[in-house]
Amino acid sequence: MTENREKIEAVQRMQDYIIAHYREDITLKDLAAAAAYSPWHALRAFTELLGKTPFAYLRSVRLTEAAKKLRD
Repeated sequence: MTENREKIEAVQRMQDYIIAHYREDITLKDLAAAAAYSPWHALRAFTELLGKTPFAYLRSVRLTEAAKKLRD
């Protein structure tokens, strides 16, 4: 597997973790474990590929879910 493909899959695992656990307190350590990366590498890979930190992504997931609840 290429390094880039591995990074993409690691970031996808972090996104999946965030979506599954967005109602909970999530730490960088949790995300790193989901990605099987060190916290530093997890943060760097996520930010590099998505252009935002994992916590900015988490905030957007929470806001989206809140908006859905208000709509429904």
